[in-house]
Amino acid sequence: MRIDPQAQAVLDEIAARSKGQPMPRNAVEKLAQARADTASLARFSAPPPAGVEVEHGEAPGRSGHTIPLRLYCPSGASHVLLWFHGGGAIAGSLDTHEAPLMALAERTGRIVVSVGYRLAPEARYPAQHEDCFDAARYVAEGGLGLPTENWAIGGDSIGGLYATATAHALREEGVRPLPQAQILLYPNTDLRDTRTHASLEENEGRIMTRASLHYEADQSVPRHADRLKPDVSPLVADDLAGLPPCFLAICEADPLRDEGDAYGDALETAGVPLERRRYAGMIHAFLQMNGRIDRAGQLLGDIAAFLKPR
Repeated sequence: MRIDPQAQAVLDEIAARSKGQPMPRNAVEKLAQARADTASLARFSAPPPAGVEVEHGEAPGRSGHTIPLRLYCPSGASHVLLWFHGGGAIAGSLDTHEAPLMALAERTGRIVVSVGYRLAPEARYPAQHEDCFDAARYVAEGGLGLPTENWAIGGDSIGGLYATATAHALREEGVRPLPQAQILLYPNTDLRDTRTHASLEENEGRIMTRASLHYEADQSVPRHADRLKPDVSPLVADDLAGLPPCFLAICEADPLRDEGDAYGDALETAGVPLERRRYAGMIHAFLQMNGRIDRAGQLLGDIAAFLKPR
């Protein structure tokens, strides 16, 4: 495998930075370091485009809390893309993903609504799923006063898992209108302890490790039996038929490559229209690296082309 030179430069910079970090002494420091490492990826993002306005909103959560939303509004936008950020369920935020999502809004011409779901371990499964579903239902039913015709749902990394799980839950709960497309960027699809995808070993240390993935799962879904459920590990779902047409981005040099590919196969078997794009030599999270990796622009363009009204 030949890693894209710009992607390799990013990996080298991350590795150099990690060498200077002290080992965490306890659970509090370990979580803080994981969150800082995720937040630090923002330094690879391009400056946000000037023509996209930022607005703030919120959706009601079922536990009496509010779910913060951030809206990125390009001029003349007439459709919505609801987005769930990555970060392993323990990290990431509205802030970490703001610049790339503003670029996504500009390229697609859609209002991108970013969801600030609760993080683990302060809130554990099913809290993240509940927040994503509640935000999606609120947007779909007109809570923000946005157009709901031809709306779409998407996410990166663990956010891709939440996007496809939410699309499934919306269908099951009879929420209307349903999203007309789902965008899954290098998604987690398998949190089972028994997963043995070859890419986990082949791409060990490229943005994530098997140990870091286990740590994230332990924080967000501590009950091992829950990891066998189809909303936690969509790869095991047996009723994917009827999900919205899917754009699936797979990165060659990504530990999550094989589980993403396997989920794409499952969608195809279920008859879900699928546009699967494999990005040779590319690494996990490269949407956020659009200031350093030129092919992030290709990814943005591919998503925009998929979301054009048919």
